[in-house]
Amino acid sequence: MQAIRMRGQVSTELLVIIGFMLLLLIPLLLYSYGRVNVANEDIAVQKAEFAANRLASLSDSVGYLGGEAAIVEEFEMPPNLKGITVSGHDIVFLVESSSGAKQIVKTSAFILNSSGLQNIQKAGTYFIQVSALPAGGGAQVKIELK
Repeated sequence: MQAIRMRGQVSTELLVIIGFMLLLLIPLLLYSYGRVNVANEDIAVQKAEFAANRLASLSDSVGYLGGEAAIVEEFEMPPNLKGITVSGHDIVFLVESSSGAKQIVKTSAFILNSSGLQNIQKAGTYFIQVSALPAGGGAQVKIELK
């Protein structure tokens, strides 16, 4: 009779130990899950900033070359992208995050015209053509989705 009682005590102690381990492990898992979401948002903002900077840099390069200069470049857009707008000299990427919408603005030395960039509203790889426009009213650069 004594052996049966010992086996029951061991299994009860084992259940108590497993319970304490779960009590400590579950908050740790929830914390790490929250940190992963923040890290993913930071990566999305960095990708958008890189794409905006690259687009402004290409606009300047093509604008300074002038004439019939053009380049087609591949851009990877982040998952939280809500839209791209071009107005005047500015390229604006709108990225959604848990703290609200963030605008990433890069400026070019040239007046920018865009075509089709408003259609980019989700993550993926896109080809964008940057070309110089003939000088008729100031140096201008056209950015269009291919």
